[in-house]
Order: sequence, then C-alpha cells, then structure tokens
Amino acid sequence: MADRDSFQSSTTQLVEPLRLSLRTTLFLTVSCLLIVSLPGCSGCFSAAPPEDDPNGDRKKLAKKKPKEDFDRPELKVLPHDDRPSSNFIKPGHWANASNRLKANNFDFRGELFAQTTNKSGQAVDIAGTDYQFASNRPIALPKGQERWSDVTYFVPRVGNAEDRNRWFSCRLRSRGGGRDTITETLPTTRLFAHQFYVVVLASTADDFQFINTLDSTKPLVSFVLSPEDKAPHYRVVYPKVIDRVPLPENSLTWTSIAYIVWDDIDPSVMTPDQQQAMIDWLHWGGQLIISGPSSLDTLKISFLADYLPAESEGNLELDQSKFEEWNKVYVKEERVMENNRKVPRRFEVDLSDGPVRGVELKLNEDSEYVPNTGKLVAERRLGRGRIAVTAFQLKDPRICKNWKNFDNLWNNAILRRPRRKFVSNENAIETIWADGSTHRNDSRLVSNLRYISRDLDDHHSRYAKEDQLLLKDLGIVTEPETLPETDEPVSSLDTIDEKTKPPAKKLDLSKASPLGGFISDEESGVAGWNDYSGAAVAARQCLQDASGISIPDSAFILRTTAIYLLVLVPVNWLFFWSIGRVEWAWIAAPAIAIFGALSVIKLAELDIGFARSRTEIGIMEVQEGYHRAHVSRFTSLYSSLSTPYELEFDQPSALALPLARGRNQISSQHGRFSAGSTTVHFQQEGSNVSLSGFQVASNSTGMVHSEYMLPLASDSIFKWQAAEDGTTTLIYGGDLPIQDVGIIRRVGDRFTGEIEVAWIGNLAPGSELEVKFVKPKDTWSLFDEWNQSTVFSPNLAEADVSLRHLLNVAKDVRQLKAGDVRLVGWTDQDVQGLQITPEAPQSTLRTLVLGHLKHCDLPDPKSDINTRRVDGIEPEKQGQVQLEAIENL
Repeated sequence: MADRDSFQSSTTQLVEPLRLSLRTTLFLTVSCLLIVSLPGCSGCFSAAPPEDDPNGDRKKLAKKKPKEDFDRPELKVLPHDDRPSSNFIKPGHWANASNRLKANNFDFRGELFAQTTNKSGQAVDIAGTDYQFASNRPIALPKGQERWSDVTYFVPRVGNAEDRNRWFSCRLRSRGGGRDTITETLPTTRLFAHQFYVVVLASTADDFQFINTLDSTKPLVSFVLSPEDKAPHYRVVYPKVIDRVPLPENSLTWTSIAYIVWDDIDPSVMTPDQQQAMIDWLHWGGQLIISGPSSLDTLKISFLADYLPAESEGNLELDQSKFEEWNKVYVKEERVMENNRKVPRRFEVDLSDGPVRGVELKLNEDSEYVPNTGKLVAERRLGRGRIAVTAFQLKDPRICKNWKNFDNLWNNAILRRPRRKFVSNENAIETIWADGSTHRNDSRLVSNLRYISRDLDDHHSRYAKEDQLLLKDLGIVTEPETLPETDEPVSSLDTIDEKTKPPAKKLDLSKASPLGGFISDEESGVAGWNDYSGAAVAARQCLQDASGISIPDSAFILRTTAIYLLVLVPVNWLFFWSIGRVEWAWIAAPAIAIFGALSVIKLAELDIGFARSRTEIGIMEVQEGYHRAHVSRFTSLYSSLSTPYELEFDQPSALALPLARGRNQISSQHGRFSAGSTTVHFQQEGSNVSLSGFQVASNSTGMVHSEYMLPLASDSIFKWQAAEDGTTTLIYGGDLPIQDVGIIRRVGDRFTGEIEVAWIGNLAPGSELEVKFVKPKDTWSLFDEWNQSTVFSPNLAEADVSLRHLLNVAKDVRQLKAGDVRLVGWTDQDVQGLQITPEAPQSTLRTLVLGHLKHCDLPDPKSDINTRRVDGIEPEKQGQVQLEAIENL
C-alpha cells in the first residue's frame, strides 16, 4: 500500500510540469494567432475597407464622446442675411428675432423668454411708464431636429439714456418657470429715424449688389457733424432664400421695411402668415418692386395674383427704340474730363452680350404704366402702397451698372421718390431734395408706410381753440375759454403766418399739407409705435375727459333708502309682533342696519362700476377694396382694489403695451406706490396673444395701448366706385353698424383744391348707396349733424364718452390732397379681438371708423435736376442753393 502511494506521488510530480507546459504552449499559441491577425505597424497588414463593415459595427463599438444637450443657439434680427453686421434694430418699433435651436439628447418642451436690455444686461424701461417688457412663447424641440423660432421684441426709445445701446437677450427655460437652460445675447446696431430696410428676394441675390451703391441708397454728404449725417437711407438685405424666407410673420413688425425687390423666387416658400403680412404691409404703404421677366409667370398663380399690375404676354427682345423715352427724360448733359466738354450719358443698347431680355406687359385692372418709362414699368396702387413690375431685368448689368443715369430712373420712376439735386460744397458733392423744403434725411420721403394712429401730427391745443370758437358761433358759449399754452411741437400743417396770428383767428384750411399732416419722430421716424402722435394724444384726452364712473341717480338713492327704512321699521316690527316678541325688534335693529349698509354699498358698486370700470377709445383704419382693418385700442381700466389684468387677443398680429403718460404728466398714471419698474409679459402661443402683469393699484386708473390687424369681411369692407358720368357709389361690406358717417374729399388743384362733403348718416352692413357731394358751410365743422351728435359734438358736456378730440384729428382737411376721399364715423359695438380679465361690470366702448375710400394719384415722375457730376455748375451758385435749402428746413 505504501509502495503504491509512493508511485502515485512520483507520477504526479512528473506529470504536473508537463501540464504547465501544455497550458503555457496553448496560451502562447492563441496569443500568436491574435497578434498575427492584427495589422502590422509597417503596413504589412491593412484595415478592412469600409465596405467590409456596412453596418458600422466597429464605430458602434468605439466609445462615443457625449454631445452637449443643446447646440449653441443662433439669434438673428429679421430681416437678415449672412453678413455678421445685419442685426439692425430701430427704437420705437416692434421687431422679430429668429432663433435657431436644436436639442441633441432628448425631446425638450419649454419656453423662450426674451427682453431688450442694455449692455450690462439690465432690462430697459418703456418710456413714459412704470413697466419693462418681456416676451414669452412656448417651444417644443424634438430630439436631433433643428428648429427656427421667432420671438417678438419691443425696442424702447433711447431718449436721454446714458447707455444708448440695445441688446436682444433670449433665454430657453423649462416649462413652468424652470431654470434657464441656454442663454443667447445679441448685440444690435441702431437704425436712425430716416433709415429703413430694402429686402432683396432673388434667386441670385448677389446680382443685386448694385442697389447698395446707388445714390438713392446712400445720399452724398459734403460734411459730417454726427454719425446720423452719413448714415445711408437704406440697409439693403440679401437673404439666401432656400427653404425659408427670413421675414417676420406679423405685418406690424414690418414697419422698418420700405421696399422689397422680387426676382425669380418661388412664392410658396413664404409661409401663409408671411404672405398675409406682405399684403397688409402693401395696403398701408409698403412697396414691392418685381423684376418681370423672371417672375411674372410664377406669380400669376401665387398669393399676389390678384394684385399684380400686369401680366406677361410673352418674351420680348428690347431694342434701342424701347429706351428712347429714358434718354429723353432721365439723361442730363454733364461735363466730362475729356476735352472739358458737356455730353449726355445716353443709354445705348450693347448687343455684344446678347439682346436685352424683356417681356411684353399687359395691364391688369386698376393699373397703369408709370409715366416717362416707355411702358417698361407698370404699377398698381393697393391702399397707400403699390406694386411695380418692370418689363426688363433689373439686374441686367448693361442697365443697372453701365448706364450712368440708372440711379435717376431708379429713384424717380421705380422707387417713386421725389427728385433730387446735386450741389457742390467745398469741393464735395451733396444730395438734397429738389424743392429744398425738407431735410435730406426726412424719413417721410424715405418710406411711404403710415398708420393714422401712429403718424399724424398733434394739434390738440389748436383744435381745442377752434372748438371754442365754434361753440361761440353756435351760441353755446359767449366767449372762448382761455386755454393753457402747451408745448405742442411745430407742425408741418401750420404756415409761418398762422403761428404768429392771435389765437382767436381761425386756422387756414384752404391748403393741403405737402406731407399729408404726417410727422417724423426723432427716433422712430414713421410707422413706429407712438404714444404721442396726434391720434394717441386725442385718445388719451378722450379717456381723461370720461370719468369712467357713472354716479347713481336720485331714483337709485331714494329706492335703496326706502327699502332700507321699510325693512328696519315696519317689516321688523310686524315680524316680531306676529310671534309675540315685539321687544326683540330693538335687538334686531342694529343687525338690520349693518346688513342694510353693506347691501347699499354692494348695490352702489354694481351700479357705478366702483369695483372695476373699463372705458375704451378705438380707431379702426380701413383701406378701400381690402377686407382687413388696422385696429388701435386705447383702454382705461379703473379699479377700487389692486387688480392684475390680463389682455387676451385672438389675432396673431396683436401687439400691446402700457400707454405712456402724457408729456406733461410727471407722476405715475398707474398710482403705484412701490419704487422701480415691474414687467409686463407679452405671450404668444399659436394664434393667441396676451399681455399679463399689468397691475392697477387701488383707486387708480391704468391705460393700455394695443393694435392688431382684424379681418372684417370676406371680400372688402369698403368699395368706392366712380363712374365716367361723375356719379359715385359706396358699398359697405363690413358687419358693424356705423353712425354719423360723413365723407370728405378735395377736388381740383392738388394742394389748393376745394373741399366737398357728403352726409351719409347711419351706415348699416350691406348698404349700397349713391353719394352726392356739396360744398360745406364751414371747413372746420364740415357737418351740422356732427355738431349735434352726442359723440362728435364740440360740446363735451353732452356725452359721457366723447370722440370729439379724435374726430378733430381725422377730419382736418389739410391732410387731404386732391383725389383723396375719406370716410369718418363711429360705432359703439365691441370690435372683436380683445378679451380683458377680470371683466369690468361697467364698460363703455367707442371706436372711430376712418376709411380711405381713395388715395390721390401719384404725380408723374420727373428727372433729377442734374447729375452727381456737377463740375459744370459754378461752386458759388451751388453753395447758395444748399444754404437756401438748409434755411427752409
């Protein structure tokens, strides 16, 4: 047994080393095989080609670097192009900024929070109020998908602030007021009052770079006293249009755009809201320039089809004869360096690059050829604005670059601006307007866009004096009331002689204002949000004249007192007498007295609107032949207890802000006792818009200014038809009854023609009537019926809420040129579009209706007085011309 154990032990000792060698051998063998399978360091082995790994398994096995949750946002002001310096904003205007966002690792739902700040990141106060502005909108970001989201900003005026810079701050937040996820701050560049955008929508935008070099874009200056002097009239934007058009979707944020140039763009790239915004913008003064040869066939089946001035009747090769009228009108002799002689810079067709491509234009209804263009430019008026189409390619270098007088044609016939004069001043050339009546940088001559509620001049003081004289003539007052002098700005409507006349003298209403009574704000120019325009001042005065609270009459007091005494004495005594406890009547008397007092207070609150009261003055501006109106609302909210209000709009174009205090009001109109400013939140969600955070303190009044575009008819609200025999017909397609309607027009000479009026009275929906004009007895009162109306009468004591101040703004005949036809009336119906929470038990609404039934015809375009090459004119004479022009400003 022992021997066997010894043998086994010896055997184990011999076998164990053998096992270790086998394991070692197996390990070394496998290792060699693995090493052999790897690529050699000297290129003996190469990696498998990509097609050997079609599913990317090796990449999946590789460790991936995690992505950031969000890509860095890209914030750009609309309109914009690819240039880094394209983020321009204009104080006093609303703007849209487009934000490119992308979530990489998960779906995200939250909101965009946006503000206008100064350089240090502090929110900027809204001038004349105790508020700051913030914009919010919900946003959903699917994982891995890039989204563009537009945010609406209001750009407060700079005023006398030390920090005149404006920055756009945009923050992405989790829904429900969560933390900021990402933040983007965008520095912007200020546009001066006279500066506006020209947006080029072209398939080859670079071909239109010539626009940026024209004198009409960048007027010549001989001396520079400030950055504003050398600032161009237009900032030309050349967006690359591929799958989206970088334009806002709300026409009320297009107010910084003066012109759009269109060439060979698919109109379906624009969203439905952008298409509607463009049509709104056109009716209130925007101008669209279409290069016809590449665009007419596409546009005839687009959203612009019903508005085009002409259609194409086929391609046409333009020869020299087509341009001879250009040479007759827009070519001036000028001195050239060669031989020191004067030569004309004629347009000569150069066929070396092929024929000049064009189309045969066929005019559509209500359209005409632009005079002095050889029927190569057609135009159609749409309200205040217009669409022009050219029969030639605007980008043809033989026309726009090689011809030295193209800027003359562009300024006068295509842009329809006033003609200019080039003068020499200290060896430099200066551009001035030919008549010398306005400054070179007057925004009223740079953009045609206008809104009655924003752009009319303020003449409240003069109008009030005229009304006092009228009341004296009517025998209502014996002497004109002495009115306090105001800091009313000098108006373009008043002549110098009228300013020096005694206040008792009447206004001279015989002449029209060359600029239609419109003003240019020193910061926002024209079409900006303006709480100090003539209409805004008049609306504020109407609200201040209206108490907003109606005191209970004597019947209410007698009725409630009688009921109280009846319950306190006879009913109280009879009740306890019936149960045999007459002595208890004395115990119940104090309880009945307290209950009765509380009941009277509550009834009084309901009767006089003591808890909450709403008074509203509105302006509804309508363009003939159009189905949408521009509605401005000035709302006064009174509350006996501190109340936060929310204004909800069902129109996606709605804009709203607290109304600024009057210029002479120093203390807060909101009656707030806390220091500093609070924030109102402008919220957009789909087609719904709201303004929240508007706080009215106890026993005080807060005012809000809101505007939006409102559809009121399927076809058009007003149609104005003038027959060849002189008869005129008015068709009203709106759905609101209008009261005290009068129509005013000027006939004859453009500026000194006579005023004619036609009384309509009440205008019901669906009305169609013939209009007959007569001469008014008085060009101030115009209609005796207006003097007898409780809403329009100059006797303000006759109405609880009067529109007289607003009527004076609308009926000033100095605003009318020959051919202008204006309808004025009012309605007490609640114009749809606004809901205020909480509701007021007492509400009074009045809306002035102003319809532009016809705008005056545009004057025939004329050539500039001379060209920029003015070497042939004596410098002394040029300097005198400029001096006279400056003295006439």
